[in-house]
Formats: sequence, structure tokens, C-alpha cells
Amino acid sequence: MGEMYCLHGVALISPAVEAPFVRSQGLLHQLEQALAHDPQFTHHPDAQTLYDAVRQRRQQSAGEAARQEAVPGKALEGRPALAALFQSDATGLRDDLDPHQLDRLEQLAHQLARGYTPTGNARVDTNLETLLDILKTSPAWKPSDSHYFTPLLEHFLRFLYDRFDAQANLYGERTAYLGPARKDPDGTAVPWNEKNLQDDFHQHLSPLFPPGTVEREKWDVASGRADVIYTPEPGSRFVSEIKWRTTPWRTQQTVERDYLAQAANYTATGPPFALLLVGDASDHSGGYRDIEDSIWIIRHARSATEIPRLIVVGVLPTARPTPHSLRLRRSAGQAGR
Repeated sequence: MGEMYCLHGVALISPAVEAPFVRSQGLLHQLEQALAHDPQFTHHPDAQTLYDAVRQRRQQSAGEAARQEAVPGKALEGRPALAALFQSDATGLRDDLDPHQLDRLEQLAHQLARGYTPTGNARVDTNLETLLDILKTSPAWKPSDSHYFTPLLEHFLRFLYDRFDAQANLYGERTAYLGPARKDPDGTAVPWNEKNLQDDFHQHLSPLFPPGTVEREKWDVASGRADVIYTPEPGSRFVSEIKWRTTPWRTQQTVERDYLAQAANYTATGPPFALLLVGDASDHSGGYRDIEDSIWIIRHARSATEIPRLIVVGVLPTARPTPHSLRLRRSAGQAGR
């Protein structure tokens, strides 16, 4: 009967002997007939052991095949995000589907799972992932507020990265506030203000969300309010507080001290998430810090029982001199040289 091994008195058939009977229904049928009618096989323990082993292997193979048929086929191998959308008892997909279309669907499924569309800029996407990881630590980070705030945050970052080192004529008069002050007919410099930044940010957001969901407060010179408000549905109100400063900020704490209280107060009756956009119109003659150092999240609770407010801050250098006029500032040791 071929090779057979014994382990604790139990006969084990060599896999090389089992395999042909497992693969071939014809060989298995011949073995069954021999066990039933041939005296040399009917009472031979090796033959019966082989038959039992083959039946067990075939049953295992049938179970594995059934499980493989329960997943959407080979077409989704290597596409985990798309495969995850199918139930375990889903009908299998054809294996002749266009792989390029499947790759595109996999990308869209991955974006759906993450809640935003990658920009293709590795620095933007990494920064967004980092901020989202912090936001996810909030007990209030749940649908639908998390679904609404994620695209708002995404476009906030896109705005900052797009404007951070852009020329003032990027979008004509709309982005002129990024450059040197304009002059009136008498030649007097007319400084930019937060309304210029508000107008640009509002125009950036408005076409990206359903009509009527992005609004701004009426401009009021006396109060200086310049907020952009995104209201995707009643009860979900996300405020972008916009500020303009003409004095340098050396630390993040400086910005938090000056603007946090007002930005956090706007979240008192809504989700505990907001944006704070600061136009930094201070002296940039020596340049300005990089963008990753200018974006962060403030965690702030006004009482021991309040869910902490998470305010995403972005400081945008504005009223910048032309690049050719930038100069390194002298240190105290270099003065007089």
C-alpha cells in the first residue's frame, strides 16, 4: 500500500500517497470499489486508513473552497479597502474586470474610509493625518460632526499651503494682501486688514460646500468681527475665527493668549471643534517661519467637566515684502560690522 507511518499507534499515510486520491475523483472511486468488492482491500487496515485520510482531506479542501468563494474573488486581491466593502456571503466578482478601474475604486474606497481625499502633496497629507489623529482623541469626535469637520479641515490646510509662499498676484486683487501694502493716489501706504483675509478664505470655501452652508458675519468695523461659519445642518456649526495681527508672535502661547478665549467661546452651543486663522502682518523683512511650525491644535477646557475644545490654528504670513528685499537680521554680536 505504499509508505505509512505510525504515531502513538495511529497510522498516518504519506502525503505523497494521499495526494493523487485527493485530486482525482476517478482514483477515489476505484479505491471505494476495491474496498467494497476486492477481498485484498476490504479487510486491509492500510487501505481503510488511506480512504479515511483522503475523505478527511477532501472535506477540508471543500470547506476552504467554500470560504474562498465567499470573498469577492481574485479580482480584489491586494485591494483591501475595496474588499472590506463586501459581506462575507457576497457574490464573487468576475476576475476579468478592468484592473485600472478596480485600482480607482480601491483608491476611492480608501478615501471613504479616511474621510478625505489625499491632495497628492505628501507634506499636506501627512500634516492632515497628524491633526486628525489628535482630533480623534476627543470623545466628541463622532459622526456626523467628524464627517463634517474633516473636509473643512482639509480645505483649511489646502488654503494655507497654497497661500503660504504664493506671490501676491496669485489671484489678482483677491490675494494682493499677501504682498506689500497698496498705495493711495497720494502715494500713502494703505495697510491691509483682516477683511482682506476673510474675503479670500470665504471665496475659497464657498464653492467647495453646498450652497448656503458657508456664510460670514456682516463686516463690522467697530467690533472687528470677521468670522466664516460653516453650518452643514442644524446643530452643527463650525466657526473659523479670523484675526489680523501686526506684532510678531514668537511662541504659540502668544497666539493662544491673544485669541483662544474668543475662538473657544464660539463652540459653546455646538461641536467642540473650530478653526483659528491668523493673518500675521508683522515685520517679515527677515523672512518667516515654516508652515509646519505655523499650524497646531489647541486643547482647551473652561471647566473640569467640559469636553475640551479643540481649536486648529493656522498662522499665515501676510503683507510680505518682495523676496528680493529679504535680509537676515543682525545678531547683537554682529551689530556695527
